[in-house]
Amino acid sequence: MKDKSLKILVTIAAILLLVSLLIFVSSQNDLKKINHEILVKDFDNILNKISKIQFLSKENKTIIERNENGWVLKNHDNFPASSNELRKFFYNLREAKILELKTAKKNRHYKLGLEEERKITFSLSDNLDNEMLAYELGIYNYLVGGTYIKKINDDQTFLVSANLSTDSEGFFWMSPYLINIGPENVNKLTIMQPFKKKKIFSKNENGDFKLVSPSNKTFDEYIISDVIGNLQDIDIEGYILKNKIKDLSPALKAKYQFTNKSSLMMNFYNINDEIFVTLDFDKIPNSILPLKKEISESFEGNQFEISSNALLNYGFQINKMNFDNLNIQLD
Repeated sequence: MKDKSLKILVTIAAILLLVSLLIFVSSQNDLKKINHEILVKDFDNILNKISKIQFLSKENKTIIERNENGWVLKNHDNFPASSNELRKFFYNLREAKILELKTAKKNRHYKLGLEEERKITFSLSDNLDNEMLAYELGIYNYLVGGTYIKKINDDQTFLVSANLSTDSEGFFWMSPYLINIGPENVNKLTIMQPFKKKKIFSKNENGDFKLVSPSNKTFDEYIISDVIGNLQDIDIEGYILKNKIKDLSPALKAKYQFTNKSSLMMNFYNINDEIFVTLDFDKIPNSILPLKKEISESFEGNQFEISSNALLNYGFQINKMNFDNLNIQLD
């Protein structure tokens, strides 16, 4: 009787072991299948239909829409969006594959950056405002090279093989380009400060820059180098609508005259210790038209590049150093 009971127990144990083995193998096959699954199927078809992108966090919201002028930040006065950042995000989204399933327990989402305080929700919509795609994004895991994500209203989380970390702050998505004009193109510079004499720098017959007015003053060469090279690689750090500064007096004016007969008037404003500038070009050379948003980071000295952003009707926040280089004080 004991032998019979033992045989029954052994048989049951063998059956349970076999069932467990089958479940394990099945789960491994499912995992392998998931590991090879593309996150967004037919993304190229979706890309052609995208008219609106929205990034939403607990503190910020940015809406990017496509119009006749390209991608603009709808809730930031239609400021141009960064083509580079959009291309990078779209590429990473297109290439993303699911590496593995993670937790489905909501109380553990914070470990993945998917709790309410840190997650960023993004959505893609067509021109009829139909939502085509939406996910919640967590942190990027540098050790494995992937981002934690989940679908909206679904507690199941995933690790995907792409850096989808992003920002819901509008500045992150702004096109940063402004101007990059090398010192070799500068022929003359006039600096105008309130209640002070104009300072005029001019290129002499030897191609050297000298202070010609006031004529009784001299400057170190490194100061003149900073003054003349001040237009190299100026990027946007923010903006203000021109109608909000139209009644303000500039803290400094600077007029650059270039060897190609064009010129640039810059009005600098100090607003709450931040520096803003307006740009007014005259006789932009036909050789660089039509202007593009992107410009290079060249420091060769003879570059003459103007972003199409520079012609927009804004005051641009720039690095304070660009103001300090021109705000020269005479002893």
